[in-house]
Amino acid sequence: MAYERFATTDPAALATWRARLGPYVLTVGGIEPRKGSLDLIEAYAPPRAVGLGIEAVVLGAVPESDLPSLVAAADVFAFPSLKEGFFLKEGFGLAAMEALAVGVPLVVRDLPVLREVFGPAARFADTPEALATAPAHALTSDDPVRAALGREPAARHTWTEAAARHLAFYRSVTGGSHRRVG
Repeated sequence: MAYERFATTDPAALATWRARLGPYVLTVGGIEPRKGSLDLIEAYAPPRAVGLGIEAVVLGAVPESDLPSLVAAADVFAFPSLKEGFFLKEGFGLAAMEALAVGVPLVVRDLPVLREVFGPAARFADTPEALATAPAHALTSDDPVRAALGREPAARHTWTEAAARHLAFYRSVTGGSHRRVG
């Protein structure tokens, strides 16, 4: 992740998203079971959505260049991914890290691995009902403290750092040998 790409965004682009969408809870990725997006849709399904005063909007594909401002303009970022056994059904939460980079309040699935990765920087929810109410709690609580707590891991989890850790791991399991494949 390029922390700087998400930590610095154009104010005009933020204003454009806010004017287009109003206050919003954002999640990214496809609508599929492993991403938990179906639970998020259920969380905001009528009549619950009417009671919460919200409307679900599916943007479809967003150009990569627009993604930082879309994330930065969000009021809350939801990362409802599921796990299978001990493993998260997808990556460790790169999209959620991008939200932390811009200080957007974060609501994630209540899973041990996500508690380990995001710790006190996130709010945790384990049911569709909790996913529906957690963003309101995220907005009315200690968000400046959580935002500050989130920026540090977001800045630390870079592509360069991930590559260095992978190389160190591979060297540790191969005894440091450098055998070329191919």
